[in-house]
Amino acid sequence: MRALVFGIGLAAAGAVAVGALGIRAGKAAEEEYKPKVTVKTLVQESLANVKGKKVIIKHFSVPPGHVGGKHIHPGSVYVYVLEGALTIEVKGQSTQTVSVGKLYKEPLGRVMQTRNLSAKGWTKFVVFQIGDEGKPMMIKAK
Repeated sequence: MRALVFGIGLAAAGAVAVGALGIRAGKAAEEEYKPKVTVKTLVQESLANVKGKKVIIKHFSVPPGHVGGKHIHPGSVYVYVLEGALTIEVKGQSTQTVSVGKLYKEPLGRVMQTRNLSAKGWTKFVVFQIGDEGKPMMIKAK
């Protein structure tokens, strides 16, 4: 009898564990299907005739509702919006929204974050960065 009760208890515990894993797997699968930012590097090279400097130009496609991570750029950065609108929050400044055909010059060394506030439209933009060779172009911030 004890073996039967123990077996039923063990089976019930196993069913709960499998159910919990199924819920987690379901949530992971939901997250997996969310569209993610796509980044294509167009140019990454030493800046001609300027010793110790590099240039990077990237194309970003950002899904609706995306919130980027907080970061700092130690070098010059320019953002040109191709499609949609990009909301930019810079610590100590008012929030700005940059729309199609507009250029935004990011301030040096300031914590910033970007958002696509659209509920359904992607935002596409090109980022031009100039910085020091051998140093990061972007630093994660808190």
